[in-house]
Amino acid sequence: MATSIQPDLLAATEKDLASHMVLEHTLFFMLGGISVQVAETVLRIIVSSANNKERRKQSHTTDKESKNDMRLKVISVWSRLLRKIFSVNNRYGFIWLIIPIILLTFWHLPFVFDYAALNDGVHILQHISFIIVGVTSFLAFRALGESFKIIILISLNGIMAFAGLMFAVTTTPIYPIYSVSSHNDAGTYMLITCLLLLLVVLPTYLIHRAILHLRIRTTSSDKTV
Repeated sequence: MATSIQPDLLAATEKDLASHMVLEHTLFFMLGGISVQVAETVLRIIVSSANNKERRKQSHTTDKESKNDMRLKVISVWSRLLRKIFSVNNRYGFIWLIIPIILLTFWHLPFVFDYAALNDGVHILQHISFIIVGVTSFLAFRALGESFKIIILISLNGIMAFAGLMFAVTTTPIYPIYSVSSHNDAGTYMLITCLLLLLVVLPTYLIHRAILHLRIRTTSSDKTV
């Protein structure tokens, strides 16, 4: 969260619309995904430590041990809550998809976008929301199946390509706080990003998944033999 309020970072990523649309979004989305992985790692360490202390607990209970028991209960409740949040199954995984769609749509409405850019407090809230988008998108990718991941990658690429083309050819600012040339540059960068996703990221992901499935099948065949 601290990253979202660094003035030097804000100035660097928002000097033009291209940086805002490509660099800033990518940065905060990645922070969201990384935060989930860090939280889960910390949770595993805390739960493991708490379980070890519980095993070493003596039969008699002192005041200090009573406080430790209370701490263990708090850790247990917190861990169960995080597990429920982070392990939403395929049946309810669409919830994680709806949240980022709503947040991204809201913050990119022209009047909301301009207002956030001109007001520091709202702008920080926008950045925090982008981190939440990264968190929920990461959880959506994990909760839903492989077919969903491929579909969502293609869909996102299509949406970005459409928006990039619109920015690249516009002669009227969509976001008045940025110039027309800034819109055109943003559109060009977005189209380049789309090409990279389509020609590099998506094929790499498909090849990786195909190799993984082949290894699983080979391992299963060896076990049956």
